[in-house]
Amino acid sequence: MSLEIKQLKYFVEVARREHLSEAALELNIAQSAISRQITLLEQELQVTLFNRQGRNIYLTSQGKALLNQATQILEQLDETVALFQQQNLENARIINIGFEESYASYMMMAVIQTFERDYDSKIIPSLMTTSAIIDALHTGLIDTGLVELTPELQRNPNLSLKPLFEETYHIYVPKDDTMALTVQPPLVQFAEQRLYTLKPLASSIERRLNSVLKTPVRTLGTETLAHYLIQQQRGYVIAPDYLSLSDINHQLHDISLAHTELKRSFAIVANKDNKKADILNFINLIQQLLSKVTTYH
Repeated sequence: MSLEIKQLKYFVEVARREHLSEAALELNIAQSAISRQITLLEQELQVTLFNRQGRNIYLTSQGKALLNQATQILEQLDETVALFQQQNLENARIINIGFEESYASYMMMAVIQTFERDYDSKIIPSLMTTSAIIDALHTGLIDTGLVELTPELQRNPNLSLKPLFEETYHIYVPKDDTMALTVQPPLVQFAEQRLYTLKPLASSIERRLNSVLKTPVRTLGTETLAHYLIQQQRGYVIAPDYLSLSDINHQLHDISLAHTELKRSFAIVANKDNKKADILNFINLIQQLLSKVTTYH
């Protein structure tokens, strides 16, 4: 069956007016084109839809039945199209962002509040890993990513990259530890030490540490446990610079590792063909809020 929507539209217009030339004028097409489509429709349905008397045409009983059905079909089609158009409009006002655990994750609420105060679009945030963000960008699950700048991202010609900030690290040692006397120690100086972290480290940072350390870094999860192990001189605690251990009793010594190779560069990334209304405004705002960050505490 090759029944077409345009045939139903032509039929309904002619049926309502019972006049070919008026229907042709309304539809802005040639009268011959309407006649041809009506004839094809009658052949397809194997019925006579109009009685023709000179220049006048009148609906047959089959024509009246089809008019009722065709009107419902076209109304349903219009509603369906309107629904999808509305959904597309709503989706165009939603910006999905994937972001890594980093300084940016601590700034995300402020970014969202500032943006949504000035623009109609809504931000849907999602904490993700580097690889998950890259995959989601490729598949369109997210519109933009706040992610570690990797060679893979830099080589992708379909992505727009805007560098933001560099994430560095620091390490806590006991205040009376000999390590507390060092100035800008190289990573290799910690090779024999047992290191802990409050939260899982990024894979790139973990790889760099594992290339130096004799034992892998272990994750603790709580400050209480971190304080205990440091005070018992059972290891040091490493963290990105936006995370700090409380030191009410002044028992800790904080050593910056910003001079070492232990660092990550971050960028805001989006597909170049993303056409959402406020995507560029959102990216520009993130640049304004995060690109000049060099010190976290």
